[in-house]
Amino acid sequence: MAITRRTILAGGALALPALRARAGEEYPARTITWVVPGGPGSVLDVAARLVALKLGTALGQSVVIDNRSGAGGTIAAEYAARAAPDGYTVFFGNFATFAIAPLLIPGLRFEARRDFTPVHGIGASANIVISGLGQPFASIPALIEHARRNPGKVTYGASIGSGQHAAGALFAQKAGVELTLVPYSNFAQALNDTVAGRLDLLFDYPLSALPHVRDGKLRALAVNAGERLVIAPEVPTLSEAGLAGAELLGWSGLYAPARTPPAIVARLAEATHRALLDREVKVLFDSTGTILWDGVDGPALGRALEEEIPRMQRLIGPAAAR
Repeated sequence: MAITRRTILAGGALALPALRARAGEEYPARTITWVVPGGPGSVLDVAARLVALKLGTALGQSVVIDNRSGAGGTIAAEYAARAAPDGYTVFFGNFATFAIAPLLIPGLRFEARRDFTPVHGIGASANIVISGLGQPFASIPALIEHARRNPGKVTYGASIGSGQHAAGALFAQKAGVELTLVPYSNFAQALNDTVAGRLDLLFDYPLSALPHVRDGKLRALAVNAGERLVIAPEVPTLSEAGLAGAELLGWSGLYAPARTPPAIVARLAEATHRALLDREVKVLFDSTGTILWDGVDGPALGRALEEEIPRMQRLIGPAAAR
């Protein structure tokens, strides 16, 4: 993913005419539903609820969250793709749902580039490479050397098709080692197994990994971002730790159903940009290790997906074909 920090929105704020989603109705005239592919309390849900509050303020209308979890976000995506293209249903799309799930789940009833219009980026989350304290490596070079001497014996846990799955695959590819994926439907169990030493590695979000690191139960080896995180400045990047090119940000953004009128998409984009500039949003994102995408507009979000799809095909596609 080429966009790692903030890309400035060209032209600044948009001067928009009065918008009408239906005859005689100025947009937005009623509540907007934001479909989120995660359950209440998930990382996506926590971010969406605060951004929705600020987005509602910017639009002068309520924005409510509709949680639809399951199947790697595809249940939510299929629902949102078939919503009326009138600006009253939007979707919290992300790279795993749009670029990985289609490789692994046959018969999906949506295609991201056909069925959605990118509105604005929201954020990008890195993973921290963590291991148990009893593992025979305490650094990235030592981990790579251990994996080379023990091909296929170093394990990492992830839900199949998740960002963590892709992060482990990319790490193995760039390091020239063979890691074995242990599939988990419950990621909390993968975390527990890493603490207990039953799993060698985990690529986990800072929000769930760092409390265990700071309690002395896990070791943080590196973060797979282009720069250190505000929440964990002591953890080096993979490049600093000796492995360049394995950065992977799990990005997300706001999408509208395809054929939503361009003026409404522009209104949503402008309001989202304003919402992301709110101080509370920045504080929350920093506290979860999320990079704020306040300057990634719709076209940039579209380019992000265009870059991600072939990269995930190279990483995940061979495994999906087996």
